[in-house]
Amino acid sequence: MRIVTLNARQYHWLTRYALWFLSAIVVSGAAVRLTGSGLGCSDWPNCEPGQLIPEADFHAWVEFGNRLVTGLVSLAVVLAVLGSLRRMPPARALTVWSWGLVIGVAAQIGLGAITVLTHLSPPIVMGHFLLSMVLIWNSVVLENLARPNGSSIGRTLVSPSLRYHAYLVVFMTALVIVAGTFVTATGPHGGDENVARLGFSFPSVARIHGCTVVALLAVSIMLRLRVRSDTNSHFLRRVNIFLLVALGQAVIGYVQYFTKLPIVLVACHIAGATVLWIMAIRLLLASNPQTVKAG
Repeated sequence: MRIVTLNARQYHWLTRYALWFLSAIVVSGAAVRLTGSGLGCSDWPNCEPGQLIPEADFHAWVEFGNRLVTGLVSLAVVLAVLGSLRRMPPARALTVWSWGLVIGVAAQIGLGAITVLTHLSPPIVMGHFLLSMVLIWNSVVLENLARPNGSSIGRTLVSPSLRYHAYLVVFMTALVIVAGTFVTATGPHGGDENVARLGFSFPSVARIHGCTVVALLAVSIMLRLRVRSDTNSHFLRRVNIFLLVALGQAVIGYVQYFTKLPIVLVACHIAGATVLWIMAIRLLLASNPQTVKAG
């Protein structure tokens, strides 16, 4: 029997699919919360006790649809592992990082079950989202390493000073995202009208989150001003893209706050946070490219 193998380009597309699905599930999870469908299914893995598929109920199908997306994510990461074993030439680093996705998705499925069984406890929901960000970090690194010519697309290393500045940008981005989860867990969109919220003052938590956004923009603009036109062109492009995404995300955030959090803008803000995190990791990788060695 002929053993199926993948070349570097084919495997790279597999890792891209995994990244896209992992990003999609963040948005589908947000749709569950924003439509008040968090308890559309009261059991797990069945929608209801003894009933796998929901009846004709909007909230139940939104929740169940998110579980179906989880199934697609699971398939994508399993294929990423199998593909790394069939890739020619083989690369151990790809297998290690792809297994990280499997472990993360398994943990995410377990945490999803706890989320339902604890009736959308805000700290559990926050953990569910933050674990998604960890998985996306893993997936971005894997996709970068799987590029056909290795991940050394940065060509030339940037200076250590700029690299440390990139680390600071990523740290500030993570801080912004964590602060955002407190805003979400305090605000009105909890996934169900009867779900308890964190006992913080919403305007105060939103103000703290806004301050972290301003700090991130300041750090990012400083980085852009430090990057000269003759610096690594790939790194410069990543800085520009990150700054544009950060500015767009800030605008959406402030508009949604002053328009009383319409669910469409909130959904855009969550999608934007996911893209911002991806761009932050790509920025960091561009500052210090590595090369995948075969064997």
